Amino acid sequence: MSQPHDRLLAGLRIIDAGLVLAGPFVSSLLADMGAEVIRIEMPSLKGDVAAHTNSSRAGEQRNKKSVTLDLHRPEAAPVVKRLVAAADAIVENFSPGTVERWGIGPDDLNEANPRLIYVRISGFGQTGPYRDRTSYDRIGQAIGGLIYVTGEADQPPVHPGYMLGDYVSGTFGALAILAAVYHRDNANCDEPQVVDLSLYESIFRYSGPMAAEYSREGIIRERRGNVRSWSIPGEQFLTRDGHWVLVLALNPQIFQRLCDAMGLPDLPQDPKFCDHEARLANEAELHQVIREWVNAQDAKPLYAVLDAFRVPYGPVNSIADIFADPHFAAREDLVSIDDPHVGPVITPAPYPRLSHAAGRVYNPAPSVGEHNDEIYRGLLGMTHGEIETLGRDGVI
Repeated sequence: MSQPHDRLLAGLRIIDAGLVLAGPFVSSLLADMGAEVIRIEMPSLKGDVAAHTNSSRAGEQRNKKSVTLDLHRPEAAPVVKRLVAAADAIVENFSPGTVERWGIGPDDLNEANPRLIYVRISGFGQTGPYRDRTSYDRIGQAIGGLIYVTGEADQPPVHPGYMLGDYVSGTFGALAILAAVYHRDNANCDEPQVVDLSLYESIFRYSGPMAAEYSREGIIRERRGNVRSWSIPGEQFLTRDGHWVLVLALNPQIFQRLCDAMGLPDLPQDPKFCDHEARLANEAELHQVIREWVNAQDAKPLYAVLDAFRVPYGPVNSIADIFADPHFAAREDLVSIDDPHVGPVITPAPYPRLSHAAGRVYNPAPSVGEHNDEIYRGLLGMTHGEIETLGRDGVI
């Protein structure tokens, strides 16, 4: 097992009071980099087979410590205050106002730790007219503008296959903690930091130039399927042996190389395809030419030709394809964890990588409450009597 000095974020302690995905993903990213993460879980989950054999738990709760604490109970608030007194940050993603009702909101916890970084993730943020609406990942994608531009022009909007709102918000949460720690330590700041994140704002921040285009030119980006005005040709095509591949030619030089690869070196001289505007106007016809060429070939020989002519392409990978992809293997993008509850399980490797003290899987996901004694007795100095009483009353 790696020693603490091998861990990039050694000495950083995070209390993870989050639910499901967005909140726990904040601490998951930091735990992979070596931060000590103490995850708070419901006492009722002790011994719960389903809770321990969930594949998601094996990946997202790795490298964390687990304590049990029922935050709904009034007796929990003093325990949380003792936890944050010994921590750098706490993460929660309950509905706005919930933690205040429990007596563990920012104002409550700042008394215990005036330098605490308090990360809050909700659907719409802690302020504004939508504050109290119920929200989930997909709603954040809708409100933030992503779903509107996703799909075919003549079809209803569709949502992506990943829970992007949760994952992007979690990434912003981890970034915010690191920025707040840097500011605290370099500016010698003794004031608490509250980070107010919302699912919809995290999605909106990833929207690129859409706001600038609308504010300057009145452009409203619409659904166009796979058509992108800046990348013609650019489409997914099906090979003869049933593999989808994305082929892009973003400039005249690449387009010429693609035509050479197809055995049609004179195609760029055709008035219908001679420049970007012409190719955009005749996008359907151009894509049909490429489609017929791709449809007639098996994937591996096709990839060899595209590589030889330096044409950008990418197989449209399923998770099975990813597991078999030699580049993923060479880059060690998958890591096997020997989880005591589900056995060996393969998950995405810690990311991003640094050349020194890179993130790694230090420990598998803990059992619920596995670290109660270490944290409550060892870190907080609770007596045997305190722990016994809280356990008997169902608080821990």
